Amino acid sequence: MVPLNHSWVVSTIILIPYHVVNNEDFLHFIWKYRLYYTPGLTCTSGDALEIIHPGFHNLDAGPDFCDAKIRIGTILWAGNVEIHCRSSDWNRHQHQVDQAYDNVILHVVSHHDHKILRTDGTEISVLEIGHLIPKDISKNYSELMHSLKWIPCEDKISHLDSVYIHSSLSGILIERLESKSEQIYRVLSEVRGSWDDAFYILLARNFGFKTNALPFEMLARSLPKSLIARYKSTTFQIESLIFGQAGFLEGKFKDEYPNLLKQEYNYLQKKHGLKPIDKYLWKYMRLRPGNFSTIRLAQFAALLSSSNHLFARIIEETEPDKIARMFLNLNLNDYWNRHYRFDKEGNYSLTAIGEEAINNILINTVAYFLFAYGLRTGSEWHRDRAIFMLEGLKSEQNSIIRRFSKIGIKSDSSALSQALIELKKSYCDQKKCLSCMIGIKFLRK
Repeated sequence: MVPLNHSWVVSTIILIPYHVVNNEDFLHFIWKYRLYYTPGLTCTSGDALEIIHPGFHNLDAGPDFCDAKIRIGTILWAGNVEIHCRSSDWNRHQHQVDQAYDNVILHVVSHHDHKILRTDGTEISVLEIGHLIPKDISKNYSELMHSLKWIPCEDKISHLDSVYIHSSLSGILIERLESKSEQIYRVLSEVRGSWDDAFYILLARNFGFKTNALPFEMLARSLPKSLIARYKSTTFQIESLIFGQAGFLEGKFKDEYPNLLKQEYNYLQKKHGLKPIDKYLWKYMRLRPGNFSTIRLAQFAALLSSSNHLFARIIEETEPDKIARMFLNLNLNDYWNRHYRFDKEGNYSLTAIGEEAINNILINTVAYFLFAYGLRTGSEWHRDRAIFMLEGLKSEQNSIIRRFSKIGIKSDSSALSQALIELKKSYCDQKKCLSCMIGIKFLRK
């Protein structure tokens, strides 16, 4: 304890409110934004209390808020803040035997029901804050948490200023790109830091889209990029490796083309000790012929044949349109102009990847990798290029985007559609309104 005019003691503060007894996140929100009545604050001991700074929210282990500045009576303190619902939660969380909490100077609780002591036996000052929370904030929070609508603020969000919504979504887009970057880094570590190999694996997954993402990824993992590179000058051998490893060259065929592929694959399989994945993993249900796995595999083989070190080319390219053209005009075998499965002839011309499919690849693989590469290497230029690409691509059209449009939130680019997808999945579905800038806007009204 130090007098007002002396140096501060590094300490910790703990908070606990009353209205929403069983939700510490709500109490964190109230304390962080100082949304409680402040005139005449006193501790439960009767000492006058002034909150000079509430501290910085700590999302790691330890007290909930760090570096707070508080005056209790005539003494000024600097330290940390911990938040509970009831004073007795201090003991329930075993803080009374944890020296990391010995410097706590204020315990702020919704309901004070127990005297709290440090490990040395000294008592901690308490602020009971439950009755200081404005009823309208508690009411707004309760309405959001008990909402059964598609998103908690469904009947309110369209009334917000569009500039505020877009600003909030910009931050959420960055969160999504950072989250996707972490997924890329996990694959990158598996392939010993090879960006080209990681790109190959996740590009393959993207080629399968939702229906066949898993078997496509399994195929890429079973067929190393280095092996593909050995046969890059012979398209037919790459086709035989792709279809063989995918499990499509087993059994007998009527047509000459699959029989030739099978013959070549049998030779390469023995030479390299390859083991194909199971054919039953591939799905056809509710797919149009243009999305059949055989067509996508043929397109993937053609891309690998025409594009060596694809990722290296992408990170050097400055124009998104030129990146998109890398996926156009692929040189598939003429067989696929007349067939959509082996031995299944049809009146189709399906060799070109459609615009929607290319946009999907640019959004969910290329842009993510550009951002992840920029984040890992410290290149702001690559991060900006990823965002610029998303801003220039058409908005995705799926059930989430259509539903947001129905409630008044329109998406005119893939940057916005990606942000809305992240908003729905990471905030709305989990009712994390206290962490969402849009939700916070409604709570503070």
